[in-house]
Amino acid sequence: MFKRNNLFLLIVIILGAILRFYKLGIVPDGFHTDEAYLGYNAFSILKTGNELTGNFLPLNLRSFLYSPAGYSYFSIPFIFLFGLSEFSARFASALFGTATIPIAYILVRKIFTRFNFKGLLALFSSLILAISPWHINLSRVSTDNVLVVFFVTLGTFLFLKWLDQKKLYLVLLSMLSFFITLFIYQASRSFLPIFIPLLFIYGLFLKKIKVKKFLLPLIVYMLLIIIPVLLILGSQELSFRIRTLSIFQNPSTQLLIDEQIREDGVIGISPSSSRFYHNKIINFSQTFFSNYFKHFSYEFLFTDAGLPDRYRVSEMGLFYIFELPLLLIGLWFLFRNDKKIGFLITGWILTAPIGSALTFDDVPNLQRTLLMFPAVSILSALGLITSFKYLRENIRNKNVWKAGYILIFLIIGYNFMFYLHVYYVNNIIHRPWYRSEGFRELVAKINLNLPGYSKAVIAESGSSPTIFLLFYNRYDPLTIQKIVEKANTIKYGSISFDKYQIVQDKCPVRMEKVVDKLTGKTENIFTGEKGVLFVNEGTCRTPDSANLIADIKRPDGTVAFKLLKVK
Repeated sequence: MFKRNNLFLLIVIILGAILRFYKLGIVPDGFHTDEAYLGYNAFSILKTGNELTGNFLPLNLRSFLYSPAGYSYFSIPFIFLFGLSEFSARFASALFGTATIPIAYILVRKIFTRFNFKGLLALFSSLILAISPWHINLSRVSTDNVLVVFFVTLGTFLFLKWLDQKKLYLVLLSMLSFFITLFIYQASRSFLPIFIPLLFIYGLFLKKIKVKKFLLPLIVYMLLIIIPVLLILGSQELSFRIRTLSIFQNPSTQLLIDEQIREDGVIGISPSSSRFYHNKIINFSQTFFSNYFKHFSYEFLFTDAGLPDRYRVSEMGLFYIFELPLLLIGLWFLFRNDKKIGFLITGWILTAPIGSALTFDDVPNLQRTLLMFPAVSILSALGLITSFKYLRENIRNKNVWKAGYILIFLIIGYNFMFYLHVYYVNNIIHRPWYRSEGFRELVAKINLNLPGYSKAVIAESGSSPTIFLLFYNRYDPLTIQKIVEKANTIKYGSISFDKYQIVQDKCPVRMEKVVDKLTGKTENIFTGEKGVLFVNEGTCRTPDSANLIADIKRPDGTVAFKLLKVK
């Protein structure tokens, strides 16, 4: 039985790997700015030991809004092996996404050790994780949260193993796994301080270890998790990203309070009395709970309403629709049969959105809440096994319950095939502008034409063209680090270098109407100059005085960029 389970697990892992690595460099179409930053910084650290800004072996990437540098470090071996490309930049995400599947398998076996169906449950949990749209979507792009899910899953398994074997090295390895995530993705910094105490409480529920035995692990938890989190929050640089997205820093909150107080004042309520009802505590609480519960809505979980837009798949939710009843059945089974495990699994899921709920940007957020895995896969698998068991035990006719099995698998199969269709066919042309589409071809076209011109003037277009020029040209990191140092700017995505000049204007070459202040007459002024290669945004009108060299189109046929020269 064990050998058969291992064979099935191997098949599931291979399936998961295929779903994550197949056409990895070209699907999803487009290469987002965030991916380019993570990939080029890995390339820069590999070549020089410094990130783009010259910061030596950084824990956070200054050039990427002080985001954790962990993903870039994990990408270095693959960029070394395969060279700098979309494929190598995404490789770490796909690899750790695949590696989470067997870790989830052994974790489920450990949690459900007293259940006779633990092997089957572990297989189904791994299978659901392997084919999960949510997990696949994020495993196929350069995104750090997939790595965090791997290390959190591994850390949880090692912690539970420590509860059984009581060997110190296991809990140390567990805390080390958790510690690593602090330097990979922001979300773990709000998740772990709550989740790890849940593990300690779960251990006390099981009565597998005495309270005094928790003292040393608690000290390690304080040293490796709590103190680093506090130091990060206390640092102006390391907490920059957190502070800029926090609901507590959102200026609209104070504006709303002021408006509410003014409205009360209209009917004669004094400002001091109004403050009792309209204050930051009330408003922040309302914002937090509103954000939090959005992550459990049908729209977020089962339609394509999740954010950010670049990770959405048209007509697909984060879960398959067949998982809706399975999740509910799985939850019912847990609290009916083992409330301790129910506490752990639901606690895991309920803790995951807390960090996202504390932000005002892109909420509800499918990236920050991927930490729900593999707990949600376990619930779905429990629901599936419970459904099979119900059919078998309550339907006497063998052929009927077998037909029920077949029907369930057909529904699952259709949902899976539908997802693959929309992901590989529809999604390529659906809303491609969110994925920085066109930059690969743009850089190639600029390089092809640039030798005949003095320089290229490129519209900034809100997409950080500099990082794409660096990435696709595999530009020497040491050279750009010196240029960045001299530039003395924090707008790293729009730094001009060599023959590339980045401008804020969306249409660098155009016919512009200018009103003479003295005469009041309107003149048409042409902004271009000869001998220069211009790159306008696709929406810009081509003036009569310029020739279109090439236009860069997105897969849906819309124009992303226009290459122009003056006649």
